[in-house]
Amino acid sequence: MSVEDIGYQVSETAEWRRLKAAQFPEDTRNLQAAQALDRLARQIEELEKSEIHSQIDEANDSLAMACEATDNYDVWADINEDVSGELRSIGFHSDNDAVHFLEWYRDLLREKLQDVLDKAVPVPDLHEQVANDPSVKAAKQAYESVYAKALAEARKKV
Repeated sequence: MSVEDIGYQVSETAEWRRLKAAQFPEDTRNLQAAQALDRLARQIEELEKSEIHSQIDEANDSLAMACEATDNYDVWADINEDVSGELRSIGFHSDNDAVHFLEWYRDLLREKLQDVLDKAVPVPDLHEQVANDPSVKAAKQAYESVYAKALAEARKKV
């Protein structure tokens, strides 16, 4: 989802909040949330061609390539759900400015990219690898030997 798509989704969520404000006029939070979302949409638009915009484009492109290479497109539904949840919380539980919101989105894309890559190329169990390394086994055996000797010496003194 590009920054433009995000801006559109923010605007659509603001419109949805206005509908909720009309449906529940006694709850002023919906109208306040719509106004906060309108501000957020304007701020996102003002950040066009900024560094965060470039970072999102890069993360988006990398994720798209990884999804294509692994034939794993389910991640986009997860991203859309996460973005929708974040936008629904604006005006109720949070009130992000565009930079913080876009940084959150960039980090989400990077996290999802890592998830796709981890599923495609499982990370080995490093703990097991290290524990089975001959030098680690030798060091552990030497430690246990020295520990046992020190313990025996300490018991003699008691």
